[in-house]
Amino acid sequence: MKNLKCTILLLAFATATLLTSCSKSDPTVATTPVATTANGFTWTENNGTTIMTVDDPHVSIQGKTILAVRSGNTIFEINLSSLAVGTYTVTNGVNVITYVPNASGFFNATSGSIIITANANNKLSGTFTGTGTGNGITSVKGQFTNIPIQ
Repeated sequence: MKNLKCTILLLAFATATLLTSCSKSDPTVATTPVATTANGFTWTENNGTTIMTVDDPHVSIQGKTILAVRSGNTIFEINLSSLAVGTYTVTNGVNVITYVPNASGFFNATSGSIIITANANNKLSGTFTGTGTGNGITSVKGQFTNIPIQ
C-alpha cells in the first residue's frame, strides 16, 4: 500500500511538471508602431480637420518657391527668401503664402511662418501656418515632406 501511494504521488508530480513546463504557443512580443509621415504636401484651412493634398508638390530652386499643384493648377505658392533650414516669418512681399482654393478667389497670409526642417538630397521638408483673409478663409496650416527640389 505504501508503494502504491508513492507511485501515485510520483505520477501526479511527473504529470504536473510536464503540463506546466510545456506550452502550446510562444509568447508574443509587444511592439510599438513607428509613426511615419507620408511624403507630399498636406494642409487644412480655418482650423478644420479635413486634410487636403495635391498630386504634384515641388520646389522651384530658382524662385525659392514651394508649389503645390493639383490637376495642373497651382493650389499653393509659398515664396521664400531662402531654402535653408530655418524659420521664416510671413511678411508683406517676403516669405509669402498664397492659397488658391478655386477659380473665384484666393487667400493671402498676412502673418504666420514657414519652417524648413530639412533640405537634403534635393528634397525639402517642413511646416507652415498663415492667417489672413480671402475667399472665406482666415487661416491655413500644413506640412510638406520630402518634396523634390527642381
